[in-house]
Amino acid sequence: MLMQSRLFGVLIASALVVSGCARQAMTRQDFESAKLPISVAWLKTRDLRTPTWAGLVLSIYGAYLDEKSAEKMKKEIVVPDMGFEVASRFMSIWREKGAAPEMVLLQAPIENDHRFPGASIVFKIVEQFYIGADGGLVATCRITMKDNSGKTIHKNLEWFNGFSLGRKRRSLNEFKADNGKLLIEEMKFASQYIADKFVKEILVDLSK
Repeated sequence: MLMQSRLFGVLIASALVVSGCARQAMTRQDFESAKLPISVAWLKTRDLRTPTWAGLVLSIYGAYLDEKSAEKMKKEIVVPDMGFEVASRFMSIWREKGAAPEMVLLQAPIENDHRFPGASIVFKIVEQFYIGADGGLVATCRITMKDNSGKTIHKNLEWFNGFSLGRKRRSLNEFKADNGKLLIEEMKFASQYIADKFVKEILVDLSK
């Protein structure tokens, strides 16, 4: 339990440091100068990792065990692309809250060097994306908005941790059961949570 608490504390501290460095507020002038429609896209989500306590303790060999665990899960269930989940929910939430710009969701993930004809919003699931050894889903997503010239006018990073939000902890086997039903539900909940945070931050910027 002590090891869990220490690990959790380190993860929280790391995420808060990264999040604090990532945010770039958007001005209303920058927003209103963006040519519509805004392309909304996501980078293909990296594989969901499944760290184990053995992996945390056994260094190189532990990393090998964790990699095999992730590979096995990938073969057993179809994991949703969380970047897409966040992007699509972001659009829906903003429209529900009103005053949303015209946005068009691309139909497939993009590469890092993708060029857009106009303004864009891109989502990327970054390093912290795994089912923790303590039984909770952890996911970190970055949003980057650019104007028609490719200049970044807004960026932010949001972190979801089921443990810190009091979500029920599950074993890896529970998450994988019934074709990953509980894992998919948790990923959709996390995507909704992250997208909602992104929209709230943007609306705060635009209200100034």
